[in-house]
Amino acid sequence: MTVHFDLAALGMLVAVAETGGFTAASARLGRTQSAISVRIQDLESQLGHKLLERSRRGVTPTDAGERLIAHARRLLAVEREALADLAGDTPSGRLRIGIPDDYMDAYLRPLIARFAAEHPKVELEVRCDLSKRIEPALLAGEYDLAVVTQDPKKPMGEVLRREPMVWVAGRGHRPELQETLPLALFSEGCRARPRILAALSTAGKAHRLVFSCSHTSGVLSAVEAGFCVAAITESAIPPSLRRLGPAEDLPPLFELTVGLMMAPRPDLAARRFADALREEMSLLRLAA
Repeated sequence: MTVHFDLAALGMLVAVAETGGFTAASARLGRTQSAISVRIQDLESQLGHKLLERSRRGVTPTDAGERLIAHARRLLAVEREALADLAGDTPSGRLRIGIPDDYMDAYLRPLIARFAAEHPKVELEVRCDLSKRIEPALLAGEYDLAVVTQDPKKPMGEVLRREPMVWVAGRGHRPELQETLPLALFSEGCRARPRILAALSTAGKAHRLVFSCSHTSGVLSAVEAGFCVAAITESAIPPSLRRLGPAEDLPPLFELTVGLMMAPRPDLAARRFADALREEMSLLRLAA
């Protein structure tokens, strides 16, 4: 018997995964929690796979759920595009995006060319800045959409991804062998910076700041030159660097939570870009 997907149920599954629970998904979709739960249970029975794990910390997709969600986002995007095309509803105008530059290459670069080709009437304007400056700028109306490193004390936006921080050094160089660790950091205001310094202090690891920069390219250049180490996001590690860890007497690090923020009343272009970005994040998780 041929199995056909229930697109409404797939939309509910995606909403639960993106919001982290049935309560938030219910508010987003305007459906009762019980109705959403029943539709997803029916989907699980139809496919023969458990799609969600429920715990005290919330609801998370299983491996099968992650794979299905990646497909579901593409199917739902096609559905939206078809309905918009029939309605003559085509995105246009300027789309203003804010993002830290260490996420630019990892997240937006694979997406921008495809989005521009699919939506030729949309003008993309991307500005790179620190997350702590992007958040208030979006709330003030300066951006339509933003990708930020969430403040763990006051997270804002929808969770897109959890990004591990990793110690790195240049290939062919051993700065980690110095008695006092030479360190490169992003400039003051970077949300990872105080947590990196706290990890070193807690471990009792002697260190000294030898380089700081507001841009990823500057930090990577300093590390590649061989005179310092740095902690950067896993997705930003280029082939010119090598990972460091406990074997080099460096303390374990943490994960950053990457969030998606939208203007209060996002237009069609912003909604389409957000959908494409969520799909990109799903593909990255599957490739990991």
